[in-house]
Amino acid sequence: MIYPSSLSAPRSFLSLSGRAMACLSRRNRLACAALPSLILASGLVASATSSAKAETQGKPSGAKTAPAPAKGGKASKVASPAASGGLETVMVTANRRTQDIQKVAATVTAISATTIARQHLDSAADVAAFAPNVLGYNFDGRLRPRYYIRGVGNGNVANNAIGAVAVYADDVYLNSLSFQGFPLFDQAQVAILNGPQGTLWGKNATAGAIQFTSRRPEFKKEGHAQVDFGDYGQKRGEFVINTPITANTLTTRLSVRQENSDGWAKNASTGKDVGNFGDFAARFQTLWRPSDDLEFLLNTHVRDMQSSNVPYYSASGTSVYSPLKTSSRDWTNSNVNGRQALVSEGVSLHTTWHPGHGLTFTSITAFENAQRRQTGDGDYTPLEYSRSYDKLHPVQVSQEFRLASDPHQRIAWIAGAYYFHETLNDHYATATLPPGAPTTPAIIGQPAFTSTQYRQTTDSFAIFGNTTIHVVPWFQVAGGVRWTHDHLRLDLDSVQARSPVSFAGNATNWWNAQNVLSPITGIDSYHGGKSWSNVSFDVEPQFLIGKNQMLYVRIADGYRSGVFNTQITPNPVNRGGTPLQTARPVNPETLTSYEAGYKGSWFNHRLTLSADGFYSKYDNIQTSWTATDAATKSTIISLTNAASGRTLGGEFSFQARPIDDLTISGNVGVLRTKFTDFTAPTGATSLKGNEFARAPHQTANISVDWNFRTGIGNGSVGTHWNYTGHYYYLVSNEKASALQQSSVWLGDVHASFRPGNSRWEISGIVNNITGNRYLVQVLPYSATSQTFTYQYSNPRMFLLSARVDFF
Repeated sequence: MIYPSSLSAPRSFLSLSGRAMACLSRRNRLACAALPSLILASGLVASATSSAKAETQGKPSGAKTAPAPAKGGKASKVASPAASGGLETVMVTANRRTQDIQKVAATVTAISATTIARQHLDSAADVAAFAPNVLGYNFDGRLRPRYYIRGVGNGNVANNAIGAVAVYADDVYLNSLSFQGFPLFDQAQVAILNGPQGTLWGKNATAGAIQFTSRRPEFKKEGHAQVDFGDYGQKRGEFVINTPITANTLTTRLSVRQENSDGWAKNASTGKDVGNFGDFAARFQTLWRPSDDLEFLLNTHVRDMQSSNVPYYSASGTSVYSPLKTSSRDWTNSNVNGRQALVSEGVSLHTTWHPGHGLTFTSITAFENAQRRQTGDGDYTPLEYSRSYDKLHPVQVSQEFRLASDPHQRIAWIAGAYYFHETLNDHYATATLPPGAPTTPAIIGQPAFTSTQYRQTTDSFAIFGNTTIHVVPWFQVAGGVRWTHDHLRLDLDSVQARSPVSFAGNATNWWNAQNVLSPITGIDSYHGGKSWSNVSFDVEPQFLIGKNQMLYVRIADGYRSGVFNTQITPNPVNRGGTPLQTARPVNPETLTSYEAGYKGSWFNHRLTLSADGFYSKYDNIQTSWTATDAATKSTIISLTNAASGRTLGGEFSFQARPIDDLTISGNVGVLRTKFTDFTAPTGATSLKGNEFARAPHQTANISVDWNFRTGIGNGSVGTHWNYTGHYYYLVSNEKASALQQSSVWLGDVHASFRPGNSRWEISGIVNNITGNRYLVQVLPYSATSQTFTYQYSNPRMFLLSARVDFF
């Protein structure tokens, strides 16, 4: 693992791998990055190997070991077709039990390993384009993805934000955005669940949840290598090897991925590339099954991403209502070349035990650690208005216990407990370096310095239970309840340099306060904690119509913990005075959803349908408010509570196989959102009736895939199109063109071919085939520089791949 000079390797990593790691050089990058996973797993592997050898020695010579039943463990699988030519039965664990997706009383979208491979889905946020009423995008590249489901999401741009959409990787809840932008490789499935979650999941969520499930180790030799090349300097490599050590007892799986890209823009001021990156990730899993009733799955993973900042562009304007005049996507113009780096590692132990009487005990223990650093321009212009710096270090530990009864009994139940702890350290700073820039009043553009450091600790406890009662063959009812207690503590100090501001020597490390020669004054300090408790529930009556049809009703309550507003806005005129925005607690939000739906399959499982309608009542909404202070021209972004709102809409999904080798699937989402009570925290303006931010009225997806067979080999061709309707960037619903997103269609075309019975496969894809130029982010208008700042999504890009299977 390569740590940038600004980041130090965590102590846990160093103690495991030894401080004298001579391999930490660029040419040995691949081996070194996989090393911590191997070291972390070695203890369990050695122990398991000894046990397996002892067991083998106790058996007669030549005795055969019976295959162990596939108990516990797998989060998802795809079964055989229900009938010749029919669709595969998609299995998910939305209810913590492996179920046919058509039997789950909720809106669930499952994205298969085949789809992930054919579509060359690269990052976690890419999956949002496949689900109805779901929006996802990468903010700051792959470092901070954001998700919205049914208009509810994470509008908080602060590093301590808590998402309304719960993100899980291999059953482990990931809280910090720094953990959520991981690359997708060797995935078994991704499942997106619309609506509140909590009585079966590790963490509460008001909007929904996304499950990322990796391929587990198997008791057979398996593996592949893949290389990809494309325009804009795209280069990728993937290596996977599954190695059984002892038959049906011990097996391992190593998955490694490296990706590089040159980006698609250059900085006109410096001539350097913008948006180029290198992203390395590795995962090592060990599965030990000492008996038919007990298994341990150890998952260790590392990541190292280094890049320049994503391309941001500026456009001139005289006010927030100026038309946004975008320019070339090929050129940015900034006086600062930004850099960002992320290093992370984690380990989880998943234990499954079947003690008898149909019971299943599950324990999930996890640790995640990351360090992220960013430096860059604050105004994205050639002038010296502002610079930004941020260094974040989140560490989380979680423990989940579950005990489940036999799911085939008339009364089936799950009970569990969950604990989550996070320590988050953050240091962010802004500055204007000499000579500054011309502004009115002049002091705003003169050299300046502000720095904020804080430590937030979170402890969350929960107990939950869920019961399903099979009343009669055609009717069952499920219900659950959850009690949660959250305690957060914030220790924050913010300082500002008084005028005139000067720096020692060259200002390369301007973010260090010791390099500031001017007097520094504390402008904000918060040291205290807050606790919140909540009881949430869900009720799900289900009516079965024959073998293949179901009607359901779902009433579910969601909860998102309170948090602290840590975005301090200094006063650029009265320097050292009271800031325009201070630290303070923000209350929890709750959402109650009422949903009714239908699921069914037709024509010998050649067609599956699902449809739903929903209405949600949303209270104490955690929302991001943006305003411009007239006196100082400062942009104020604060996290606040809106009193109440509501969402309503519906979703329709289908999958069809009209002929054996042709699959057509798609979905449509319709959404309407509205604040029913919301007074802006500045200006006392009523926002009642406004729409939520990033809540498109319509979304749609359509995919067509055809598998073909020839005399020289087999292959596939397909296309996928995604539609996102109009939405506003801000809750103020500004009508300025810069602050709303027009509707957009995006499409791709992909193909693959495998000669004869060869282990080789070639494939390719063209993304954004129409070359649509559209925005994914517009930052608030800056009255200081009189500019808008915006970010484009990816241009048209192609990728060619070659893959070889080892066995």
